[in-house]
Amino acid sequence: MIQQDFNKRRLHSEINVVPYIDVMLVLLIIFMILSPLLIQGVDVDLPQTDTTKMSIESEPLVVSINQSGEYFLNLGEELLPMPLAELRSKVALIYEANPDIEVVIKSDRSVVFEKVAQVLASIQAAGVKNVGIVTTGYDS
Repeated sequence: MIQQDFNKRRLHSEINVVPYIDVMLVLLIIFMILSPLLIQGVDVDLPQTDTTKMSIESEPLVVSINQSGEYFLNLGEELLPMPLAELRSKVALIYEANPDIEVVIKSDRSVVFEKVAQVLASIQAAGVKNVGIVTTGYDS
């Protein structure tokens, strides 16, 4: 009779992962709630800073916006005016041919930010990872 009780009380050595899954789901919910808050910005007056020099090994592709809000693509010595949709497709073609290329945006000071944001979004939608904005430093 003692041997029968021993066979019935066989120990199972398994790890109970349910508590770990519960903790993981709680952390996932916390990150899902906090991530949109981290992306949004607060309206602030940005301080003036010194401009930083880019470390460019090859000549970058320059996208310019003039005072009247027209877009230009600088290819070497050529300056080609074009609408935003055409600019996006040309940048995408150039990026496919040379994935290491850096694109810089050069905008007139009086251009509304919407134009700069549109060209920046178009360049990033084309898949370009290295995008910069050309600025000037302090006046001495």
